[in-house]
Amino acid sequence: AVVSTQSTGGHVNAINCVTFDLCGELLASCDAYGVVKIWDVRRGGVEAGHWDYEPHPVNSVSFDASGACLAVSSNDGTVKMLEVEKGVATELSGHDDGVQAALFSRDGDMLISASSDSTVKVWS
Repeated sequence: AVVSTQSTGGHVNAINCVTFDLCGELLASCDAYGVVKIWDVRRGGVEAGHWDYEPHPVNSVSFDASGACLAVSSNDGTVKMLEVEKGVATELSGHDDGVQAALFSRDGDMLISASSDSTVKVWS
C-alpha cells in the first residue's frame, strides 16, 4: 500500500531507472535522453546533482554500498563510474553494444554489467 506520494519532476524524457542508496537518503534517476539526476530525499526531493550524457540513453543507475559511487549504464556501450560528491566520472568500456544494466556486489568489490551484445562483464 502506498502511504504517501511525492513527485520530483525534473526529467523531460521517459525515465528508464530509479534507485535509492542503501541509507535511503539519495535517489538516482536516469532517462532516455542520457540525463542522470540525484535527488536528496532528506530535503524533500531537492535535486542534488545533474549530469548529461546525451544523446545516448542511460538505461540504469546503481549506487555502491557507500553511496559515494553511482554506476551509470549507457547505450553507448560504456558504464560510467560517477563519484557523486565530486561529479567526476570514470568510463569503463569493453562492451560492443549498449549496456542495459550495471550492479555492484554487496561488498562493493565488483561491478557486473549486462549488454545488448549478449555479454556479462565483471569489473573489479
